[in-house]
Amino acid sequence: MKLPEQRIRLVAADPIEVGTYRLLPSVLVNTLSLQSPDRGTFNFVRLRPASIVVESEDSAEWIEIPNTTANILSTMAAAAAAIALVSSLIIAISLFLNSPREGR
Repeated sequence: MKLPEQRIRLVAADPIEVGTYRLLPSVLVNTLSLQSPDRGTFNFVRLRPASIVVESEDSAEWIEIPNTTANILSTMAAAAAAIALVSSLIIAISLFLNSPREGR
């Protein structure tokens, strides 16, 4: 079995005409493929809207779509890991200080 292969692409969708504006949405496609000789191929595909290009008659503007959910979840996971680490240290110090010692 070989290592998984990951591909990340930015794919432009069909343009959308709105009055005098032309909207060009784009999607970030993240593909993870794992090939096994006895089980076949497993593909995991994740799509996320990435940006919209707004074109008017005289200008074009790139509007990025932020991935706020992933950013918030990453922050929450980091906070949870920090709380677990601090709690483990407090428990270890507490056990060390409350352990019976010889020579008292």
